[in-house]
Amino acid sequence: MIRYNDSARAAALLLTAILLGLGACSSSDSPANRGQQQAPRPIGLSGVVSDGPVSGGSIYVLNPQQLLDVLGGISPGEDLHDALIGIGAGFVRDTADEDRYEISLPESFDGRIVFLVFDRTDAEDMEFGDEPPFLMSVAVLGAGGSQNRVNITLHTTLIAQQIWLQLDPDGDGSPVDDGQIATLLQTATLAALDALGEDSIGRDLFEGMGPIDGDDDEAVHRASSELGLLLRELAAAAGLTLDEILAAIAADAADGDFDGVIPALANPSVELEALAQLLHDLASREDDEEYAIYAVGSCSTSAVALRRACAADVVDDGYESRAICADIAEPASRAICLIEAGATDIENAEECDEVLDARLEVCDAVMDAPHDPPFGMAYAANFVNPMEIGNTITPNPYFPLVPGNRWTYQNPDELIVVEVLTETKLIDGITCVTVNDIVTEDGDVIEDTDDWYAQDVDGNVWYCGEIAENYELFDGDDPEEPELVDLEGSWKHGREGAEAGMLLPFDPVPGTTIRQEVLFGEAEDVIDILSVTADEATAGNVFTCANACLQTRDYTPLEPDVEEHKFYAPDIGLIVELDPDTGERLELIDFTPGG
Repeated sequence: MIRYNDSARAAALLLTAILLGLGACSSSDSPANRGQQQAPRPIGLSGVVSDGPVSGGSIYVLNPQQLLDVLGGISPGEDLHDALIGIGAGFVRDTADEDRYEISLPESFDGRIVFLVFDRTDAEDMEFGDEPPFLMSVAVLGAGGSQNRVNITLHTTLIAQQIWLQLDPDGDGSPVDDGQIATLLQTATLAALDALGEDSIGRDLFEGMGPIDGDDDEAVHRASSELGLLLRELAAAAGLTLDEILAAIAADAADGDFDGVIPALANPSVELEALAQLLHDLASREDDEEYAIYAVGSCSTSAVALRRACAADVVDDGYESRAICADIAEPASRAICLIEAGATDIENAEECDEVLDARLEVCDAVMDAPHDPPFGMAYAANFVNPMEIGNTITPNPYFPLVPGNRWTYQNPDELIVVEVLTETKLIDGITCVTVNDIVTEDGDVIEDTDDWYAQDVDGNVWYCGEIAENYELFDGDDPEEPELVDLEGSWKHGREGAEAGMLLPFDPVPGTTIRQEVLFGEAEDVIDILSVTADEATAGNVFTCANACLQTRDYTPLEPDVEEHKFYAPDIGLIVELDPDTGERLELIDFTPGG
């Protein structure tokens, strides 16, 4: 379906384009041979439009000369709608197909090189919920009657823009010939795949297929949408639009190397050169190792998405702080409030970056894999009856979940009592036992938590969730009693995206990293197994584990500067928790076996 304002004008323009811009008819169209003409064999184009999947908008098919004539003076990302409408050769998307398109071209396009330019007017990115960036693609069409797969994505945009930059090297308004364009297409594709074809740990984004003609819709969308997410993060960091980011990367990659230097053949402006260097600096790792400018594994993609969420929270919190300040009547106090609010914004933004870095470190440790625990209804047969642990079932030696087991810990400020109860909770088909954890300061309860754990048939202990009640005392209250202030840190497998994790393995292997719990923003505890032959003891050697302790490094990306080392004695459990920076210790002072 052709998109136009004036149908007669559009039809005339389209006919002119076919006859003049796209070549004369073949000899079979001569008057002498018209009687022998075969039925027309239209050429089909189809594919997906993707930043994330994109719905709506229009697609324009241009030959190289038209691309120069119509878009020669327009930068990628500028409003192309009016210029494209003037051509009259646009195709309205069928909204029923959402991310897919189909176009039928006359047989006269046989073997032609065409550029597909996407007019994003009335288009929507179905994944990111915003307007997609400027998109285009390029292809060498097959013969009459052929069906041609031509995707229009972020990767094809980078390929087509590289060719666009080199289409008129003499600057005389005439494009290079088709053979040269075909060579540029091959080179640009290799450059795009070299710079952007792999994820951060070297996996092929396109699984061996081409970004332009790849026919696995899901894989094409995945590659484009993951790149789209990270490009948005890069754009936010640089204070730029996605269109500016794409144009700079395409120019940088035109010589086949994403190195922050735009080759002379692209005729870069001073501004574009500076932008390319900025993007390179933002994308670079400090160690200057080989890298992709984006991390597209499941773990790192989540980390970057959460960084964007954190940035949005900083903005929201900033506006709320300013609203509070604006409601202060006294000018000096109002000014002080605003200054403090601004300082808090900066601090919060820095914290977002620190948490992102910490999450990406975890992603590196787990090979950028998704957190996909073998937990839930489908795995219920792999878990034991917790009431039989210590009876017919051997407990995990480092956390024996025997009903009645009770541990009491002491540090300079707190007393902590942990007890395995006889209560259970069925969570997603798995029976978990309740372990109560009460923290007191000077006799006042400051935290009362019910943790839920399960043990599998191999003896591994799994963390199913927790309800954490946090209390505070407030000066001036009468009576001054602990007051419930929040449930921060609470989570349960299967609720709001939370997933269980392995708390402690039965047979730990040093060098292993384990995600104990995953509820983004609330519960993201991780451990590294450091040793199974560690030596530690409590005061007076009441509890020891001479060269037999399991030692773990416990941390969470939510608090990047905090870590603890924990020491577990076999058949007892945790005996010492140590802050390696401050030397502060939490020690077991009493263990009462249950059973």
